[in-house]
Amino acid sequence: MQPLLHALQSEFGLSPVMAAEIECYVLLSDSRGETLDAFWGPVRDALVAQGVSLLRIEKESGDHQYELITRITTAERLAEWLEVIRDTITAHANRADVRATFEAKPFSDQPASGLHLHLHLADAEGMNAYHKTEEWTSDALRWSLGGLLADLPRALPIFCPGDYSTYRFDDADHVPKLAGWGVNNRYCALRIPAIEDHYHKRIEHRVPGADANPRDAIEAMLHGVLMGLRARIEPPEQEHGKPTVGLLESLR
Repeated sequence: MQPLLHALQSEFGLSPVMAAEIECYVLLSDSRGETLDAFWGPVRDALVAQGVSLLRIEKESGDHQYELITRITTAERLAEWLEVIRDTITAHANRADVRATFEAKPFSDQPASGLHLHLHLADAEGMNAYHKTEEWTSDALRWSLGGLLADLPRALPIFCPGDYSTYRFDDADHVPKLAGWGVNNRYCALRIPAIEDHYHKRIEHRVPGADANPRDAIEAMLHGVLMGLRARIEPPEQEHGKPTVGLLESLR
């Protein structure tokens, strides 16, 4: 990761600022508050003790599915946090004799689990280089989007490493359906969340599954961004609404 970070800094004076949402299944005996607290309380305490800064842990849409959301940090520290999160939850579940899984699609009748990576680039003063209004998008944001989409075919095996990882894209909702980008469009591989501040935008990469290696996935995202900045790759037009094809089909 260091060569990518060095290149972004030395060539463009920019540093990645990142956060993540990672989903998993923990098959607890029931969903009562005391049962949840008995499992997730010690997990949260263990993560805090290991230096992981969480925004929150919340119930997700699947039965026994949960999501952990980190605070913003550096790319390297985020990779460390995500590894600690997966190891800590798995170890605590083993001690409690409970199944926990970060598989991308562990249950055919339940929603898939993703690893959504959030990124913006900051300059030397810490100012966000990703700007967007209705009429205008900053060079850094456009070229980042362009590079990430151009690099997506190469990076897909990193984001979906398992034999069944791509089954996740068969879900009806909550998964990327198109190799494109859009403002607050969760069907796109790259989503720009609806933030009112035009000068503080970020990219949410929605393709990685929860089974992706966190460090490899973050490096793949940085690789795409660097490629876009170097080659000044323009992204396609913004996508609106729900696409009629699936993600894999849109890459062909």
